[in-house]
Amino acid sequence: MFICVNLNGIYLLDDKGKINDFETFSKGIRPSAKSIIKLEKGKIPYELKRIMERNPDISFFSEYEIKDKTKFQFIFPSEVGTLFRENQAVNLEKAQISEEEYKKKQKSILQELARLKVSSLLGEKDKLIIHSVYSLNEFDETINLFLERIREWYSIHFPESVAAIPDNKNFIEFILKIGNKANFQEKKDTLSYESKLNNEIIEKSLGVELTTEDLSQIKEIADLIDILYKKKEVLENYITNLVNEVAPNTSVVATPIIAAKLISHAGGLKNLSVKPSSTIQLMGAEKALFRHIKTGADPPKYGIILQYPEIGKAPWWQKGKIARTLAAKIAIAARVDNVGGEYVGDVLKNDLLKRIAEIEKKYPNAPPKKEKERQIPRKFDSRPNKKFEKSKFKKGKF
Repeated sequence: MFICVNLNGIYLLDDKGKINDFETFSKGIRPSAKSIIKLEKGKIPYELKRIMERNPDISFFSEYEIKDKTKFQFIFPSEVGTLFRENQAVNLEKAQISEEEYKKKQKSILQELARLKVSSLLGEKDKLIIHSVYSLNEFDETINLFLERIREWYSIHFPESVAAIPDNKNFIEFILKIGNKANFQEKKDTLSYESKLNNEIIEKSLGVELTTEDLSQIKEIADLIDILYKKKEVLENYITNLVNEVAPNTSVVATPIIAAKLISHAGGLKNLSVKPSSTIQLMGAEKALFRHIKTGADPPKYGIILQYPEIGKAPWWQKGKIARTLAAKIAIAARVDNVGGEYVGDVLKNDLLKRIAEIEKKYPNAPPKKEKERQIPRKFDSRPNKKFEKSKFKKGKF
């Protein structure tokens, strides 16, 4: 038996296209549209359940890909479906509705379908991840700009501190808690880290003395950077929770922040799930890839996934192999997350760590570097110089 659907409801037809059963959609426009969306997503709406209850021993053919494969078989297009759409008058008669009423109903339901689909697209969680990652990147850019400025600014007063405090967060803390270098001995215990600075360095400092007003301006910028750091940390926690909910397998395999950046770069979890592992490996390194294609420079081996801890701390000759393995596991995890499959993150993670251990054991030493072949410029054939022959050019007025 064949399941066919139009805006009136769900029909049950035999092999010859004869209607054996019919269940109308709800009278309301919104419930009717929701039932159609359920069918498109492979779910069984209330109206189809009623038909199944009345025909318990029958298996069905459907032009919608229903997830219950034991009861439904997907066929599109089908001859019965074509006959069903051609016999519009018979379908309207079964639903007890005129053609004019059907056209009015058709317009209303199609408008509601469009409205519901747009709302569902806007409400998808991976869209939240995309905008959160954009915000995180903008935080990084803003913080880096302010840090570059404040390091140069504060170096007028205490230039030695710039090299002595490489960590940016510690540098901001030093400005906020110490401020004037003359207060270092008195306030050094308030720092949360052990400073390499001492009285001898401060006494020999080449920096100039600043007024209280000058230092207060620097401190205000430092305070702003500190607020941005705290807000960035809150945003990272939010992204972590969001990715753990939307893509738990990808989050475990790649770490939540890297998973979020990959989803954002791909334009959504669905887009990431259809990409091959080779593409995932190079996501974020498109400029380097195009430079390789255009100029023949060394090809990139990794993009966003370079931030993965095991790749970051690995020696250069192991990075590419680990990146290739990680990208393959991410591709599997993203596909499982996209279809809502079972949790396999721990299994993929263990396989990944085993493979990384094998790479470290198998390639302990750096391979000999290959010398690049010099591209010899092409020499044009030497041609004999032509002599200027005066006889070819006649003197005269032009």
